Amino acid sequence: MNRLLLIVAILSFVSCKTDTELFDEVNEMAQFDKVYKPTLIQSGKESGFLEPMAEYSLFRIDSLDFRNLENSILANDRFKEGSFYFNIELNDFIYNNDLEIVNMSKSLITENEYDKIYYLYLLSDRETFAVYKVNH
Repeated sequence: MNRLLLIVAILSFVSCKTDTELFDEVNEMAQFDKVYKPTLIQSGKESGFLEPMAEYSLFRIDSLDFRNLENSILANDRFKEGSFYFNIELNDFIYNNDLEIVNMSKSLITENEYDKIYYLYLLSDRETFAVYKVNH
């Protein structure tokens, strides 16, 4: 009986992890005024020794929310100029869908340069964005 309770508790804890976790972390750091409810399209991780070296998630939102998110990023001083962090799956998605990153000048957000670094890439279809977290 105790083993069954332990299994239920573990499953409950694991299921609490949301599909939007990476975006939620960026949202918390950026302190956006609006609540966004993106839909997860794809996600993945790059293997590391103890934890993933990096992980990404691709999301879709409606075009009005996309425009609001873009305005929030461009007006937010916490976002800095970023670069493209190469990941095969993310790169393939961008290339196969003939997309471009529209906010490279304001795509990087972090609390400090020695901790987790996040890139939020808005894509040119104006409905899709990617969040990429790099662990140092």
